[in-house]
Amino acid sequence: MVDTVDPLNALQAIRLPVVPVSSLGEQISAALLAGMVAALLIQLVLAYRNKKRAEPVEQTFIRAIQDTFILPEGERLTAQASVIRRYVDVVAGDIAARKQGEDWLEELDGLFQTEFFRKGAGRALHEGLYSRQPAFETAALGPRLCELLQGRMP
Repeated sequence: MVDTVDPLNALQAIRLPVVPVSSLGEQISAALLAGMVAALLIQLVLAYRNKKRAEPVEQTFIRAIQDTFILPEGERLTAQASVIRRYVDVVAGDIAARKQGEDWLEELDGLFQTEFFRKGAGRALHEGLYSRQPAFETAALGPRLCELLQGRMP
């Protein structure tokens, strides 16, 4: 009988080198660090974009007051009072926005650094809302409110 040797038995096994454990940890750490850096960059880009797009809160309320100019006088005054109350709520907080009467007018004068609300036509935002014939000229109130808001813009 012929003794045949299998030629495949003569081949040596091919083995990949063993990856050191420390190298695997370094790769995971590098991947985590790269992920955090990418997240930080994305967050910075989004913040810059949003800041560039954002307009001052006063500009939003100026536009809301200008939208009231087309309303009839009684509705206009009510809408303007509502807009100013929402503005105070955003800027000075809920407690300031809930004030009534002379305290409300004083809050507005303090916020806008004027005496327009206690001693001028701004009184219509208090007294004019509850009377049939406001004693104040309400047509000029809207543009004056826009001016006061414009003065508070950064």
